[in-house]
Amino acid sequence: MAAQRTSGFSLIELLVVTSILAVLLVLVLPSYQRQLRDARRSMGGAALQETMMRQEQYFVNHKRYAQTLTELAYPSHPYAIDAHGTVVGKADENRVYLINLTTHTNAFTLYAAPQLDQATDSECGTLSLDSNGAKRVSGDNPVRRCW
Repeated sequence: MAAQRTSGFSLIELLVVTSILAVLLVLVLPSYQRQLRDARRSMGGAALQETMMRQEQYFVNHKRYAQTLTELAYPSHPYAIDAHGTVVGKADENRVYLINLTTHTNAFTLYAAPQLDQATDSECGTLSLDSNGAKRVSGDNPVRRCW
């Protein structure tokens, strides 16, 4: 009788492949998450800069800074953005930053506070931008790394 040949994978082969994939995932996942966090942080900074431009235009038109973000044509004060930089509701489950504004007599400061998954960004924390163009962070990293 001829020997019968079976096709397919043995259990050992499947375990080896699964182990290799698990190791690769453990090595790659933190780097991927860091890249996502950095990209979302860039969106937060861009939102602050756009809001600053609106605030400066408001000053040119009204000879004073806006007291609330709704005066700058945002839907609410504060407002939230998602990972794509789109304005969303303050309680939206896709929000990554909450943008807020504080004003003084002839100055203002904008804040982007990380939300939900982005809140784990302890390296930079809350981003801020004032009317003089000074950029700040509440986290451990230097400003140049976060902005």
